Amino acid sequence: MKINIVNLDKDGWILTKFAKNIYRELKKKGLEVFLSKKPKENVDVNHYIIFLFLKNQQEFFPINTINTTMLTHVNDQIRYDKVRSTAKFLDAGIAMSEHHGNEIIKKKLGLKKVYFVLPPHDNDQIIKKVNFGIFSNTYSDGRKNEKVLLDVLSKLDTELFKITIIGKGWKKIVDGLRQNNVEVKYYSFFFRTIYLKEFNKIDYLIYLGNDEGSMTFMDAIQFGIKTIMIPQGFQYDLKELVSHHLKKDLSNLSEILVKILNKKKKFKKYKNNLTWENYANNHIKIWKEIKKKKNF
Repeated sequence: MKINIVNLDKDGWILTKFAKNIYRELKKKGLEVFLSKKPKENVDVNHYIIFLFLKNQQEFFPINTINTTMLTHVNDQIRYDKVRSTAKFLDAGIAMSEHHGNEIIKKKLGLKKVYFVLPPHDNDQIIKKVNFGIFSNTYSDGRKNEKVLLDVLSKLDTELFKITIIGKGWKKIVDGLRQNNVEVKYYSFFFRTIYLKEFNKIDYLIYLGNDEGSMTFMDAIQFGIKTIMIPQGFQYDLKELVSHHLKKDLSNLSEILVKILNKKKKFKKYKNNLTWENYANNHIKIWKEIKKKKNF
């Protein structure tokens, strides 16, 4: 399949980025691809980036090729008129969302077909992990229930979370977490400036103790940070500020953390799908479908 990406963007900005990136991805697939300012006769597909500068002339649209255009921001009379005046020369328009595609269809602008392909991201950033924080010392009687943490966190998706721990006695737990590929930032001593700095970076404060309450809860209230703890002591009196209520035996800790991380997992799923490669793949599917219908 020979494809010509016709970049009509005059600003050299976002739409030019679309033109260059789909060109790059199509080329990676070994297809014969062109990036130009004008349509070509000797190709299978002329795909126009930005419909606003399409010419209302038959000679601008080669009759022996598939002619499609990117549709975006079709939302006023000028744009409706532009689509309506050029629709007869096009095999299809490709919107950036099903929602907007349906809105265009409702306007009855004369397009033979309206498809949609969701826009991609640049895939150059790592998903921001949920940062759990635990700020307390441990004691020989095990009152902080720290051993539960190793068992629970080691079974979670380590790409989705990390933990910041400040306090004495956590080394064995920290070593165990790191051996299970959990990202841990650990300070064995409290320094208020570091404590407040790290506190402000966490998303959730976890407190596993059942010994009236932790003063870190009061700092969580200061920062407005969500908390995961047993409603007991002053944490019970202020339980409306405890975001996730742990049972006294901590049996629901895993369930709470999984629920939190499942929300983050949705981003991971879409991050993996909304790539420039898939953007190009979806366009190829559309062009193949049109080509089959036209019996080229």
